[in-house]
Amino acid sequence: MRKSLFIVCVWLLGCGDSGSGQCGAFTPCGGAIVGNWRITGYCSNITGSSSSSCTGMTANAQVQVNGTLSFTSTGTYSIAGTESGTDNVTYPQACLTSMNMTCARLETALSAGMGGISGSCQSNANGDCACAESVANLPISEQGTYSTSGSSLAMIKTGGTTSEGSTQYCVQGDTLTMQATSPTISGSTTLTATKE
Repeated sequence: MRKSLFIVCVWLLGCGDSGSGQCGAFTPCGGAIVGNWRITGYCSNITGSSSSSCTGMTANAQVQVNGTLSFTSTGTYSIAGTESGTDNVTYPQACLTSMNMTCARLETALSAGMGGISGSCQSNANGDCACAESVANLPISEQGTYSTSGSSLAMIKTGGTTSEGSTQYCVQGDTLTMQATSPTISGSTTLTATKE
């Protein structure tokens, strides 16, 4: 687990919203993905976790992603850019316990601005932990291999063995749209990019 549950939920699994509310309709269509792409949009309809140990976790985020994607003809990919945003997350007590975490430890980490994340947390009467968190220009960098099958896109990070979650994509003209889901998160995240 990286630094904060905020990163796990928002930055790694895509919980968040670009500020435009729910994502629009998406129809996977596949297409020629090879090339360099500049990220132009990011949105999510995710509100929390579907993991049995974190049932009831909720997130209300405003996230901005800037950067580039590159897919080569030899089956490798790279992502480079930054993420900024705010998030209000409520972690149920059972969720924190399952990850050997406490609200006080999250509060300490966020107050110290650990890993570029700042914010505060407070326990409520139910023992849940409500956190207000933010990041500014958090660097994102990822490389790995990819494969496509129809409209399905499998991306495996360097050092990994399997693709995380499921991604569908569609290339129409100079626009790439990708929609990702995770088995532990309710909802999906959609990213759009323009070919450079």
